[in-house]
Amino acid sequence: MEVSAFETNLETSIILLAIACIVAIAVKRIKLPYTTALVLVGLVVSFFNLPAQAHLSHHLVFYIILPPLLFLGGLNLDFHELKKNITRILAFSLPGVLISTFVVGYLMHMLLDIELIYGLLFGALISPTDPISVLAIFKDVGAPSRLRVIVEGESLFNDGTGVVIFGIILAIITGEATDITVTSAILKFLKVAVGGAAIGFALGYITYRVLVTLTDPLLEVTITIVLAFGVNIVAEIFHMSGVIAVVTAGLLIGNYGKEFSMSKKTVETIDIFWESVDFIINSFLFLMIGLELQQLQAYNLETLRELLTPTLITIVVVFIARGASVYPLNMLIHKLEKKPVAEAPGVEKVEGVPKSWGHIFFWGGLKGSIPLALVMGLPKDLLHREEFIIISFGIVMFSLIVQSLTMKPLLKKLNIMRFKS
Repeated sequence: MEVSAFETNLETSIILLAIACIVAIAVKRIKLPYTTALVLVGLVVSFFNLPAQAHLSHHLVFYIILPPLLFLGGLNLDFHELKKNITRILAFSLPGVLISTFVVGYLMHMLLDIELIYGLLFGALISPTDPISVLAIFKDVGAPSRLRVIVEGESLFNDGTGVVIFGIILAIITGEATDITVTSAILKFLKVAVGGAAIGFALGYITYRVLVTLTDPLLEVTITIVLAFGVNIVAEIFHMSGVIAVVTAGLLIGNYGKEFSMSKKTVETIDIFWESVDFIINSFLFLMIGLELQQLQAYNLETLRELLTPTLITIVVVFIARGASVYPLNMLIHKLEKKPVAEAPGVEKVEGVPKSWGHIFFWGGLKGSIPLALVMGLPKDLLHREEFIIISFGIVMFSLIVQSLTMKPLLKKLNIMRFKS
């Protein structure tokens, strides 16, 4: 009997979910960060011939994969703590991502002879950070809450910025956007970002007002599902940023919705549900990269050897870009924070962060699920797609293995906090 594509993909999905569960159980015993273990297992999966016909298309990534990841990020971020650190967070996630994109793009163009526009595309997709492993380490060692908020807030906002820039550059490459200048690109970015935030706030506020009238946890969870996916669709219909709309809606529900419209049971139910969704999606993403690799024509030992040097060069390039986007901005803000500020009624005084935290911001910019989702969602006929996938996976592997496992020694060396016994 012939097996349909649906049955084949369903079978593969169950296998991947089972592998994810086994990995999750194993890491609890060996004290390895879950995402680090997943990226290693994803590499192993790439050498097995699983019966998969699935492909993470651009639409699947933007309409199914990204909304839950970003909504949960907004849901868990404390708005009051966010306001205290908004200057540094916005600096890292707006000009910081732009600097990183251009540095990566130009260096790849100069060192690897890749067309500049494609270098910029790669710069945009690799610039977003993933704090999951770092935050787990922060929690384990009792890091200051302010450090956690800055790292998590930067990741949440630079995801939005990176995805918007990525979308603009991809539209230029595919011919969907023509006659774009630097000025028009900046204006387009501002338009889609502000428009996305406005749509996210409007639909988030309407949802919040609806939740105030309800006392049914299951119904309220279902409404947040509709919001997370629906706000993205509405924003895209109006050609605004669905990513930023989702983040904004998540922030509103996570702060005002949880505090003023939900019972304790509802809050617990929503948190457990969205954390479960995040676990499943992250698991599929890291394991799907293994399936994607095994389907690439370029995925053979000869090509991997050829791409080893470009991958190592790109890892160095990404670190140079991270340093160029973090250290100057952090030093500038550090100097501004030292200046005396006139006291004003009702304005809370916020002390500056220690200078040593700059090294944590630099080394803590791990690459994870967002870059993988974006690179796997590239059109199949796009130039450099296959090498971008392999190089991205190499960068994510290095990030989640080397950076993740050396974060705790770095925290200890900088004496940023007292470690738990």
